[in-house]
Amino acid sequence: MKKILFILFTPLFLLAQTDGNKHSIEWNTNLLFESSSLDKSFLNTMLYGGYITDSMKTNWINAGGENNVLYSEISNGLSYTYNFKKHSIGFRFADRNILNASFSDDLLHLGFEGNFHHQDKTLDFGGTSIRADRFQQYTFTYGTEVKAVKVSTSLSYLVGNHHLSYIIEKGSLYTAPFGTSLDIAYDMSAFVTDTASLSPMAHNGNGLALGVSTDFRYKEYDIHLSFTDLGFIMWNPESITLATDSNFSFSGIEIEDIFSFNDSLLEINNPQDDFPSTKNSAFKSYIPATFHLSVSGCGDYKYLKNYTLGVQGKWQPYLDNTPLSFAKIGQGFKESNFATLYYIQSVFKAKYCNVIPTLSHGGYSGNTNVGLALSRGKKHNFTVGTHHLEDVVNKKKAKAVSVYFNIKLQF
Repeated sequence: MKKILFILFTPLFLLAQTDGNKHSIEWNTNLLFESSSLDKSFLNTMLYGGYITDSMKTNWINAGGENNVLYSEISNGLSYTYNFKKHSIGFRFADRNILNASFSDDLLHLGFEGNFHHQDKTLDFGGTSIRADRFQQYTFTYGTEVKAVKVSTSLSYLVGNHHLSYIIEKGSLYTAPFGTSLDIAYDMSAFVTDTASLSPMAHNGNGLALGVSTDFRYKEYDIHLSFTDLGFIMWNPESITLATDSNFSFSGIEIEDIFSFNDSLLEINNPQDDFPSTKNSAFKSYIPATFHLSVSGCGDYKYLKNYTLGVQGKWQPYLDNTPLSFAKIGQGFKESNFATLYYIQSVFKAKYCNVIPTLSHGGYSGNTNVGLALSRGKKHNFTVGTHHLEDVVNKKKAKAVSVYFNIKLQF
């Protein structure tokens, strides 16, 4: 690893001998929890414990729709950039922890209420996905300007620590009246990295990610177009995988003498042969890629002297099970659990800092959100903000919590 870092930074040492160098060091922290249904009271209960009342369960279930999304990310990053003439090179390190889950309303009923209240009914929990990743990202960047068009590229090496995913394409549970029998049908794939290595910094996989962005001016507008973090991680052969399409029926056990009850009765009435078995093998998972298009301009309005209109999308397919095609591209956007995000942003110059409000719709929650950031300094800049200002006011009913800050030093 030391040799790799030395090779990457050698051009920086050579270029640093030239007068007029421009260096920048930047620190980024992003904390995000976003849900389309479950509110902050659910998060507090899961983190800090407490008694869950029936009314709380009812409120959580009623708040959801046909498909419920839960997304969380905690990331910290440090970057260095060297600018010379019309070029720039840099290196960035980031530690990322991501949870991305989607589940049906029936699964909430089953999880919070059990199946007692759903006798002679079929609960559909198909379309459920749970993906959790922890990895480090080492990124080398290069930028240049050609005829007033700025182009930047990035190549990332990913060190995978841990991965867990459960993908249930189809799933249902039927409960007969009085619970006399249960019928379960499911088509499930599951992947877990090597459980023998539980260290937070374990090295269980390797991957790559690409990024390209371009900025140019068209008439009086500034155009930005980019994709970032388009990549994957290959997890080592010691990983645990499971893929099964099964039907399981539990018919109950009739006990004539409670004193003669033993485990053999369970095996006779409900044999274990139908249970799926796991195996050890390598597999590939994708990290969330971001596609971004924005247009910036100046307005003639008193309170809107400048503006940025933008749209963002995420791409993250569940599995590497089909070749690259238009269908695969569409699959990745759908399975990312991210609704296309539209936003408008402006910058107001106040006495002590710049105020940056944002109005957006979409994202992992699919809701309309108000963002606010405060930025101070030009050469040395500090920015702090949130993507969900409205949820700061909503408190316990908030469905999102986000804080980010950025420190940039130039010399």
